[in-house]
Amino acid sequence: MSKAVEHYLCGKFISEGNWSHMRRSMPVHEIILMLEGEMYIAEDEEKYVVRAHDLLFLKAGRTHYGYRVSDAPVSFYWMHYGAAPGVFSAFPPHSSIQVPSMANQLFKQLLHVCSFSSEEADAAALLLLRELERNLQTDYRPHNAIVDHICKWVDIHLHTNMTVSEIAEHFNFNKDYISKMVKREKGIGLKAYILTERMRRAKWLLLNTNASVKEIAAQCGFNDYKLFLRTFKQHEGNTPTEYRNHLYSTQLNRL
Repeated sequence: MSKAVEHYLCGKFISEGNWSHMRRSMPVHEIILMLEGEMYIAEDEEKYVVRAHDLLFLKAGRTHYGYRVSDAPVSFYWMHYGAAPGVFSAFPPHSSIQVPSMANQLFKQLLHVCSFSSEEADAAALLLLRELERNLQTDYRPHNAIVDHICKWVDIHLHTNMTVSEIAEHFNFNKDYISKMVKREKGIGLKAYILTERMRRAKWLLLNTNASVKEIAAQCGFNDYKLFLRTFKQHEGNTPTEYRNHLYSTQLNRL
């Protein structure tokens, strides 16, 4: 093919549960960014469990099929594309993305522009794949299991008004030590990590739900609505409503 990347189709898939991926073999590649739930999918004989913030790259010419039913709700972005030989060929088949909010936004942009022209869709697809390539290049070193456990606990409790001292007490660590542990692994201290994850969740909810900004503030652990508005604008450079309205057109597959 003459183009580095050629976009074919894309969308957002939503299922309320009791679903499994169809069996098929396609002449083009597919990328999936998981948003919610668990998907059980195989590529030839290799089986994967794909969870939120996971990426899956399915290669052209191989057989893909669901090997188990997903009982709970599932949602993910998907794109079918072609690529010139050797272009984006080093992607791992299954991985977790470090900064899902940017990929989420680029998928939204792709879904928006694909209805206008093939040239814009190809450019948006190329931008998305380059962002994923950069993101995955930082994901080579093994994770500290304790820090992963702490961060997972934080993610589960983002809706609460937690403090570093409370988290340290929960895990039986000194608050300075636990923050240094997280900084060594994540590049930022625990307090900054909590804020970053609150903003990540807020952006996801703004782009993927119809919840009001006030409801989203509460779901992200902000009891003070005005503080949420100030914090979001300081962190993102625009208000929650402006962020939500920036990318609004989405093609949906709904079951």
